[in-house]
Amino acid sequence: MRSVNISLDLYSCLLCLILMCYLLFSHTRRTASSRCFILMCTLNIIISLGDITNWACEGYAKPWFPAVLNAGSMLFYFCIGPLLLTFTAYICACLGPQVTVHRGFWYVESALCGAQMLFSLLSLWNGMYFTILPGNVYSRGSALWLALLVPFLMFAGDSVLLAVYRKHLRRKDIFFLVCYIVLPMALNSFQVFHYGIALLNTGISISLLLIFINIQSERELQLQKQEKQLAEMRIDMMLSQIQPHFLYNTLTAIRRLCAVDPQLAQRAISDFSLFLRGNTEALTNRTPIPFSQELKHVQHYISLEQLRFGTRLHVVYEISATDFLLPPLTLQPIVENAVRHGIAPQPEGGTITIHTWETPDSFHISVADDGVGFSPHSPDDRTHIGLENVRERLAAVCGGALQISIPEKGHGTVVLFTIPKEETA
Repeated sequence: MRSVNISLDLYSCLLCLILMCYLLFSHTRRTASSRCFILMCTLNIIISLGDITNWACEGYAKPWFPAVLNAGSMLFYFCIGPLLLTFTAYICACLGPQVTVHRGFWYVESALCGAQMLFSLLSLWNGMYFTILPGNVYSRGSALWLALLVPFLMFAGDSVLLAVYRKHLRRKDIFFLVCYIVLPMALNSFQVFHYGIALLNTGISISLLLIFINIQSERELQLQKQEKQLAEMRIDMMLSQIQPHFLYNTLTAIRRLCAVDPQLAQRAISDFSLFLRGNTEALTNRTPIPFSQELKHVQHYISLEQLRFGTRLHVVYEISATDFLLPPLTLQPIVENAVRHGIAPQPEGGTITIHTWETPDSFHISVADDGVGFSPHSPDDRTHIGLENVRERLAAVCGGALQISIPEKGHGTVVLFTIPKEETA
């Protein structure tokens, strides 16, 4: 029977370890319920390991076995309190932030947990829960009934909690949370009257598996779905923020050209239609695009702005790297900021330099202007939103980063993009 009990405890450890590793290494954001579930798995592993020492060492007279048996038995009882308190916290996490459990309830549960931990430690000296007899034989203590009463009271508190707030949980959730209460209690009661069969840890592990399959995994999938929907909503909002003043200015410039230079007006209309087409495609495209495509979009934009600024706006292209991807509408808003905040305020205009280059681990783009020196701390909220939109999309889509620097106060601005190569593959 010794080998069977050790196998059952090892099975419990392995099952909890698998569930715990799944949550630890999943890409979802760590929630309160997942943290509690991970801690429950960890504590059950410790309890199982403590029980293994009982079956592995009991009856063997090696010099260091009594110390191992004492430590393992103490851990077995010591971790039961924190495990049940964590289960209570898991129930509260499932209830959600809209439900606030009375502080007095937490005081009672914490006091019971503390009592269980204290009595477990004291058992090393007074034998109230367990004692190790000569010959390295485990024996139940005279106050073992207390080791059963404390968990019963904590489970009773959890049952009251589920009954009071049952309207905030699905029926299926309540059923499997109750299973975590009933199954371990039933198996523990059976184990009290049939010593020698290790079923408690197996029952706890099976209860954790049922909760994981029917509650925790569904919550993880729902959270992933919600985060994906929120990300798509943010991207849609970001991409839809096209500056209306640019559209008005461009149409006004084209109308004037129709009278004085119809051929240039025709070319401007072509640039304008291609620019609008690029924006429209970006609204529905959530995947990275080739840099050359984004650069063409920028060139159409520059051609339209030069209708208004004429020789006041100069653009220099120093393109050394093009074979990489980036989110749509990433470069154009930055160039637009350079025109609006750097070049436009200067009567004499200025120059914008777009430079790309490659390093062993990343691609880089810089947009530099010699304008009045736009500050990222300026009170223009729309500009702040535009910069943050680009930064967030760059990070979310290809793991890139955006930095703003001002070489000289009141003169020029440099915006640097960094796109890791492994993210652009």
